[in-house]
Amino acid sequence: MAGLTEDRYTKHRDGLVTAHPVKAATQIFKGGLVCVDATGYAVPGADEAGQKFVGVAIEGADNSGGADGALSIRVQTMGVFSFLKAAAESQADAGSPLYIADSQTVSVAPTVNSIACGKLEGLDGSDLWVRIAV
Repeated sequence: MAGLTEDRYTKHRDGLVTAHPVKAATQIFKGGLVCVDATGYAVPGADEAGQKFVGVAIEGADNSGGADGALSIRVQTMGVFSFLKAAAESQADAGSPLYIADSQTVSVAPTVNSIACGKLEGLDGSDLWVRIAV
């Protein structure tokens, strides 16, 4: 293929919200961390091998009785969100990478599979402000 020799219209999206097909027999709750597994289907965020973080669920999706991809879930891919902290994170950890412990908990300490989900923006009681940019 050759490079452009004239203007072209390029399809685009803002990318702040994307949709992912949900894995069979899976329920994802609104407000939770969302990953795709090794097969490319959306699953609740967890510290499991093969998962990649894709965003925060802006709606729920219950594909408990469906096949792979029977439903899709919309996720927000950029912003600052409040999630539970796993242990002793402190303000001194600001700017540090965070890793998924489960669909609502993040940790500054690397986890078994170290699935990165953003950076620590600050603390809010027992919660952490997480800046994501997928």
